[in-house]
Amino acid sequence: MMKMMTKKMSILALGICTVFGLAACNDSSQDQQSSIQPSDTRDQRFLNAKAGDVIEVEIADLIPTQGAIGYDQIYYKLGRWQGDWNRPTWQSDASSQLTYLNKTIGKKFSDYCETIGAKGRDDFTTLQQLKAATLSQINSFGCSEQPGTELADLKTVVVGYDGRLYLTDGHHTMTQLRELPDGGASLKVWVRVVENDSNLKTADAFWNKMVTDGRVWLRNGQNQPILYTQLPQNLGLKSVSNPNGMEESQHRSLMYFLRDIGYSKPEKATDFLEFLWQDWFENQAKLGLVKPLSFYHLDPKQYAVSDVLASTTLNKDLTLSGSATSYTAAVANYAVLMGTTSPQTLIYQNYTAADLGALALVKNADKGSVTANALSTFDELNRNEVKKDGTPRTGGSLWYAINYRSCGKPASGTCWGW
Repeated sequence: MMKMMTKKMSILALGICTVFGLAACNDSSQDQQSSIQPSDTRDQRFLNAKAGDVIEVEIADLIPTQGAIGYDQIYYKLGRWQGDWNRPTWQSDASSQLTYLNKTIGKKFSDYCETIGAKGRDDFTTLQQLKAATLSQINSFGCSEQPGTELADLKTVVVGYDGRLYLTDGHHTMTQLRELPDGGASLKVWVRVVENDSNLKTADAFWNKMVTDGRVWLRNGQNQPILYTQLPQNLGLKSVSNPNGMEESQHRSLMYFLRDIGYSKPEKATDFLEFLWQDWFENQAKLGLVKPLSFYHLDPKQYAVSDVLASTTLNKDLTLSGSATSYTAAVANYAVLMGTTSPQTLIYQNYTAADLGALALVKNADKGSVTANALSTFDELNRNEVKKDGTPRTGGSLWYAINYRSCGKPASGTCWGW
């Protein structure tokens, strides 16, 4: 009888707890629940990284902080770095063939070594060495130093509110490496941390700080303002296979080819310097002081390669002759505009032309002067890879870019011309 009463009382107590949800009925389970802390959803790999730290990562770990890049700058490197193993030009001359391949494919490995702070590397001495080299295996080519040695050469990142790495310098370099067959999103690179903002609790707080610090460029490829939520989600050219990649900025491509012709990047340049000129350029075009980029024949998908690469001469008196619509005509006109503008002219906010690296171009300058050197650099933009004596040389950056955009990877029997 007593056992039956005890059992009935237990059942009654359970029913009361069920109906009324009395706290006292479940003290032990609530104590367990209150001791469980919410999980940390941040990327844990980089949370302890400090400013100045050098870390090894994959390109896929790097998040863009600008909306667009200059595709022609990417195409220049993709055209030069790949070369043509079967090019017939120097097949009968082993020495010239190796020189050509060192200037193209071999340059890829030297540039990669520099990017990861390992200084560079010497030329390959045999074709067998060069053929065995691949970016995915650093020991297959070797660098002059250990990765991360040359701190000034490293691209920079900020650790974000979510523990992820936000790239503040090197969008073009990392995209070039990502687009290579032996590169890709999983390629190892070394970067330098400039700040850890993982203590910030929200995306808004983080991006507001990035704007204040000048470490983000919230414009798209058409120079229109965007929100941080509209930034590309990963590096690489935007395409069907990479829909979250970076948009194209034609202006940014122009700025690359203007380097050392209309301006030179200052030693301590502000981030996103090349983008800061765009509003001013567009205003000058509206004033009729320079033609808008739409006037020029820049795209070999719309115009013949011979038209895009038509010869334009920038004369000593800073006048132009030859094609008025070629890519080099655009470079020449914008270079003269930059180089003859007063150094104290405000270009962007408080930045003057001098602050943003504008060269001082003068008419009929002496040999060895800044102007003479700029004209010499301009003359190299369109040159091909063959010297007058038939031996190989480095082609012009614009020549590589336009041919790659038009033809793809250098190969015999394509529109590259061999």
